[in-house]
Amino acid sequence: MSDDTPAELVPAPGPAAGIETFVIQPPGLGTALRISIARAIQPAVGANDGPTAVVYVTDADYMFGTVVDAVRVGSLGGELAPAVVVGIGYAEEKGDLAFVSMRRFLDFYRGPRRSFSAGAYGSFEFGGADAFLAALRDHVIAAVERHVGEIDPARRVLLGISAGGHFAAYAMAEAPDLFQGYALMSPMLVDPQSPVAGALPQSVGDPVMVRLIEQLPALPEGRRAFLSAGALEEDPGTMFADFAIISNAFRMRAALARHGVETQFVQFPGETHGSVAGAAIARALRFLLPVAAGPDWQAALAATE
Repeated sequence: MSDDTPAELVPAPGPAAGIETFVIQPPGLGTALRISIARAIQPAVGANDGPTAVVYVTDADYMFGTVVDAVRVGSLGGELAPAVVVGIGYAEEKGDLAFVSMRRFLDFYRGPRRSFSAGAYGSFEFGGADAFLAALRDHVIAAVERHVGEIDPARRVLLGISAGGHFAAYAMAEAPDLFQGYALMSPMLVDPQSPVAGALPQSVGDPVMVRLIEQLPALPEGRRAFLSAGALEEDPGTMFADFAIISNAFRMRAALARHGVETQFVQFPGETHGSVAGAAIARALRFLLPVAAGPDWQAALAATE
């Protein structure tokens, strides 16, 4: 006879196999970060002779799992270089995205500190990107790479979507030696201001982050940047139309190219600001994590062109 006793869920030691989660409280940030680390997966057939890359994912409370799955499947099949994935989220987030939905605007946008009223969507604090960048540079990256060990610091990649794309551009300008690859997916390359008479001012589409990159004297050699947008992100009447995401992404690509940055721009038909993330992540990883042919990563990059 079969046992009809219902099977019970038993707590496991972690969220998924091969993933560790930590909490870190960098001085000066004002909140604790939840750091999730997914170890690299080696190819199912053959061996990877190149260094182990690392992908740092802002907005981990939104998209860490998507990035981990894409990297693991791509690496296992030999289509992507093996990479450690590091998710940067918030310890105070409880799973309903209430905390991160407010906090990310403060941490991802450059100063000065200011408030932005988005009508029915509420009010947000902006202008803490300098503190967030210092937390990553001085504490998070150092702690992660001490813990993991096999990471090659010359293969750091930063993924940011929407406001995270603003932060990626800011990091490129303020700490150009910190990362070698960047994904600016549906990037908000503006400095949002409060609405005037209930409507967003037209100046909100002003590409201030593009000018920040244009004004740099130079960027280090060997940098790569992936930019993308959904084709519907500037459709009239949508909430993101005035932010000129597509137009400003084209402008940013041109500014980066003038600094010698290897770039790729992909526009995804039929996708909106909210729907495009999965497709953008997959394409960004393909561009930023080419399979290494040997220890020379730059030669491997050149072979993908």
